[in-house]
Amino acid sequence: MYPQQRHPSLAFTGAIRRRSPDSLIPIDAPTQPRRYITPSVTSRKEIPSFFSVKRPHAPSDEEEDELTEEPPAANATDQEKIEWKRRQNTLAARRSRKRKLVYQQQLEASVDQLTRERDMWRNRAMTLKQLLLSHGIRFPEFQD
Repeated sequence: MYPQQRHPSLAFTGAIRRRSPDSLIPIDAPTQPRRYITPSVTSRKEIPSFFSVKRPHAPSDEEEDELTEEPPAANATDQEKIEWKRRQNTLAARRSRKRKLVYQQQLEASVDQLTRERDMWRNRAMTLKQLLLSHGIRFPEFQD
């Protein structure tokens, strides 16, 4: 009659469960072209000054070298530099989502393993409790 109450920790979080890293968009998939009817808010901004400053990029061990694109040439237009920067940001976001999903799956597997281990020890404790009771040996009570 009443709606089923759920514990707050089980509330919808917006995350899609039971997803595998393979179900995500591949890192090497093409990015969607921008098809604005009017210029986007970011496109109307002045060209940021950091595009003129050269910063060395040291790829991490986890990054796939074959997916790292070469930075635009020194004579590239500002628009090409912006597009390259957006592409790099898209690739970084994809790698981040994949790392997060793998980490979440590792945590879930750890929780499952620890839950099984806890249940095993609980069963052992109950078995020993019954054995002590059957032999008339007194023991301190413990919480389940």
